[in-house]
Amino acid sequence: MLGELRAIVEQVSNADTLDSALAILVEKIRLTMHTDCCSVYVMDSQQQNLVLRATHGLASEAVGKAMMPLGEGVVGQVAVREEPINLADARLNPHFKYLPETAEDGFFSFLGTPITHQRKVLGVLVVQQSETRSFDQSEESFLVTLAAHLAGVLANTDFQTVLQEPTKHKWTEAIKAGSSSSGIAIAKAWINRSTGALEQQAVEKAEDSEHQIQRFDVALEITREEFHSLAIKLSEQLPKDVASIFDVYQHMLADASLAGDIRRKISEGYQVEGALRLVIEHYVQQFEEMNDPYLKERAVDVKDVGLRLLHALELGPSAEIIPSEPVIVVAEEVTATMFAKIPRKFLAGVISQRGAANSHAAILARAMGIPALMGLSFNVNKLRGCELILDGYSGELFVEPDKIVRDEYIALLAQESELNSLVQQDLDKPAVSIDGENVEMLINAGLSADSDIAINAGADGVGLYRTEVPFLMQDRFPSEDEQYTRYRDILNSYRGKEVCMRTLDVGGDKQLPYFPIVEENPFLGWRGIRLTLDHPEIFLVQARAMYRSAIECGNLCIMLPMISCLNEVDEASRLLEQAWAEVVDELDLTEPPERPKHGVMLEVPSVLFLLPELAQRVDFWSVGSNDLTQYLLAVDRNNTRVAELFDTFHPSVVRALNQIIEQANLHNTPVSFCGELAGEPVGALLVLALGYRRLSMSSFNLAKIKYIIRHVNLSELAALREQILQSQSGSAIYSLLYEYLQQQNLSQLVRVSKH
Repeated sequence: MLGELRAIVEQVSNADTLDSALAILVEKIRLTMHTDCCSVYVMDSQQQNLVLRATHGLASEAVGKAMMPLGEGVVGQVAVREEPINLADARLNPHFKYLPETAEDGFFSFLGTPITHQRKVLGVLVVQQSETRSFDQSEESFLVTLAAHLAGVLANTDFQTVLQEPTKHKWTEAIKAGSSSSGIAIAKAWINRSTGALEQQAVEKAEDSEHQIQRFDVALEITREEFHSLAIKLSEQLPKDVASIFDVYQHMLADASLAGDIRRKISEGYQVEGALRLVIEHYVQQFEEMNDPYLKERAVDVKDVGLRLLHALELGPSAEIIPSEPVIVVAEEVTATMFAKIPRKFLAGVISQRGAANSHAAILARAMGIPALMGLSFNVNKLRGCELILDGYSGELFVEPDKIVRDEYIALLAQESELNSLVQQDLDKPAVSIDGENVEMLINAGLSADSDIAINAGADGVGLYRTEVPFLMQDRFPSEDEQYTRYRDILNSYRGKEVCMRTLDVGGDKQLPYFPIVEENPFLGWRGIRLTLDHPEIFLVQARAMYRSAIECGNLCIMLPMISCLNEVDEASRLLEQAWAEVVDELDLTEPPERPKHGVMLEVPSVLFLLPELAQRVDFWSVGSNDLTQYLLAVDRNNTRVAELFDTFHPSVVRALNQIIEQANLHNTPVSFCGELAGEPVGALLVLALGYRRLSMSSFNLAKIKYIIRHVNLSELAALREQILQSQSGSAIYSLLYEYLQQQNLSQLVRVSKH
């Protein structure tokens, strides 16, 4: 049933409204499973009722009216038990409840499965037949699989509004999504990826067949790599037979199949887009005319392959368009490259169909002060050209909002601006608490491709400079001179202030376009220091460029990412010493300056047990709380299914942070806190209460956190430390610190929180 499953999921996902999506669903399931009836009941959480929302087999006039109280009837039992119920004769079940308005008298057998999203039952999917029989295991598995897919569609629907006003226009209510970066944005949607349809491609002749073949080969390789990556990523999330669809796609891209036919059309003189259209349409027609249902559905696969090849063709440099006015960038998956290439002044907001609140893209958005929604279970291509209101506080997206909603958000933007002006007033003043304690305030930098480095007058230095952007922005590894020039400009921009540069940290969710790393589990794979130690030529070139700039400017320190053992520190230290000796020798320095300090980023849990030894090997530590939290909690911060489990206030995370600061004090090792947590009002209070006095954050958050520090008493926060460490949940820790924030009349700086 693989073909049928994919076809149903695709049609439901592409439906314009919830009503049409559910209507398609019940009709297709009934036909595919050869049942007499299929129905969807949706949960009305306010009334604790399951409401018949769509049916093909029951009385149509019962839709929106027939209700089953939670726990009553067999449908209600499916929801309460949160598991499928399969009955040969539902009337014999003690929970059976007859609803006369549905006219279900003739149906006996019953199979129902819950529609569940993030541990919450959204509804029940039911099939029924007039004969008395139990549905077999394959039928039950098929329905359960469909219910799992349907959950993503229903999860972003405001059911209460839909239930009350089923005929409302699809854009009337807000679309729910995951809030990844706070703030509000009002602007037009800008679709990053072209979605041109095959039927829109002109069938034209071209004189440069060789060039057309080259274009096709590049697109073919991009598409193959994309399918390979998708297959690896989805292999653990989907049943083997579903994930194997990418093997079918790879076969289609072979020269013996679609690819060969497209090449032949190009050789006949057609432009590559036209050749692609002709071949794909020919195959689609052939499959659609077949009688076998399975083979007939292969037309969908052919279309998918064709569109992906077309997208790969359009992704070339000539197709890249940069917006010329503020927009909300919308994409299937927002990448670091998008942030780097689009000027900041035109980035009003970001919406990503994939990703989670703690993905790298979300971290970039927060660091740059860009409101963002991630993990939107919705076909984002439908937003093209629409005016959007993005609420990064509540996780809501308004499409084509009416005047009342728009005016309300314009007023909220004005309030945000007023609050921002308040915290910016004393930005240049030091971060000294009420009781006279000074906190060193650093910024995280390196996210922008702009050549002009924004200097933040309120910063005491740069606690983390990410060196990835020059690597991400090119089609090759940058040369030593290119890196030296950039690093020198950075250090010159912060004369008199220390700049801590992190060596190349790619892999995981940060991929170089010219050096892709395809792994089953990239976050536990070849990334950070692991990659650069395996390629010392890359590490040494970067180290030499850093040291050359340091000799000229004198305000550099170097940080090593993703350290998990002492051997990595020893090997990296040896390479750094080698690079320094080479630079000093080449510059013929008779009296070389002191070599810049180097330290490590604490982000892998294994180093928590090696802190005394690390203190003897490096000059400083820096806490990377984002990855440390991810690894401690075994939560992939890119995975929307477990995003809610990523909790930086989790007691285990807090106790690990406490262990680090205790060991730093014991061994007299300087330590800074570079995670996103320090840039949040309540998070900043947490790290201050634990004893951290060197915080690094995005420049966007610096003024707000400095304002808070100047209005709190750090000795009072320290008094909360034991209570924090004894707390047994992240919500308890958050509530304790938020209450303190309220007592200081600072709660207006926190609008909403998941805690």
